[in-house]
Amino acid sequence: MIALRTTRRLATDVLVGVSPSLLTRMTRAPLVIPYYHVVSDEDLWHVKHLYGYKSPKQFIEDLEFLLRYYSPIGLPDLLDHVKRGRALPSRALLLTFDDGFREMHDVVAPILSAKGVSATFFVNSAFIDNVGLCYLNKASLLIEHVRRKASRAANAALARLLGRHQVRARDLESGIRAITYEKRVVLDELVAAADVDVAGYLAERQPYLTSAAIETLIVRGFHIGAHSVDHPLYASLPLDEQIRQTVTSVTTIRNRFGLPYGAFAFPHSDHGVSEEYFQRVAATGTVDLSFGEAGLLGDSVAGHLQRFSVENPLEPAPRILAYHHARRLGKMLTGLARVTRQ
Repeated sequence: MIALRTTRRLATDVLVGVSPSLLTRMTRAPLVIPYYHVVSDEDLWHVKHLYGYKSPKQFIEDLEFLLRYYSPIGLPDLLDHVKRGRALPSRALLLTFDDGFREMHDVVAPILSAKGVSATFFVNSAFIDNVGLCYLNKASLLIEHVRRKASRAANAALARLLGRHQVRARDLESGIRAITYEKRVVLDELVAAADVDVAGYLAERQPYLTSAAIETLIVRGFHIGAHSVDHPLYASLPLDEQIRQTVTSVTTIRNRFGLPYGAFAFPHSDHGVSEEYFQRVAATGTVDLSFGEAGLLGDSVAGHLQRFSVENPLEPAPRILAYHHARRLGKMLTGLARVTRQ
């Protein structure tokens, strides 16, 4: 594994200087679908302990690189391509953003509009209008509270509470991060014990998009998709719950905003999601396109496309793209450039 990572790093170092047009010919990957979570200069307590995020300046630098070498398309263009076989431009680019943070309206959309670029924003149906806080964002908020406000005695009490719930970790922050979707009620207990005002944070900070903001984005030419109801890891869910999360979130968003399409992006990852899941979701007629997170790989399921993060690692877009082309080349050599479902 270490040797593989070293090889890919060396390949990335070589390919970062190769033009995207040549990389596309080498890897036969004519469509790239990057995704971000948030773009901000602010200290976002609900995000900062989950992953890094880029500033508007860094995002603009990424965008200028991407627009120099790729042709931006919108979700309808991709739908026409998948459903009706309409050709995409050479080196097509679909920009996507996950989790439905308010910065999509306040920061990202103005930057994209100024450059005439569309994007698709994937939102969790349970958090629209700030009626609840995702367990992951709750964990980040709690860690910030622990660092800023909690006493040693209070932190010891939180650690004991983790122990009673059999959450094992080397320290309190690691324990908070280790709480899974299935144990998210433990976070509620920790938050209550730490006296973290989640309702006040939601009301004051408004971390997620409101319905009005989403409607404004749609009017401005952006597109909206679902990102599940409340952001579980699908591989940890029973099949029926996977399907409920998908169909409920897509249907809710389609109906609330009068959308003529259904788009869905898996939270966390689509790793381990079965062929039966896709067959049963397709039978409902709610989802037209779906998206995973396997980089530049193909997929055995028609209408299911793979994306890559432009935040992990927190490096400039040229290097991240070079890495994913290097990874695809390696997979092509071993015949594994396509995700195959069981």
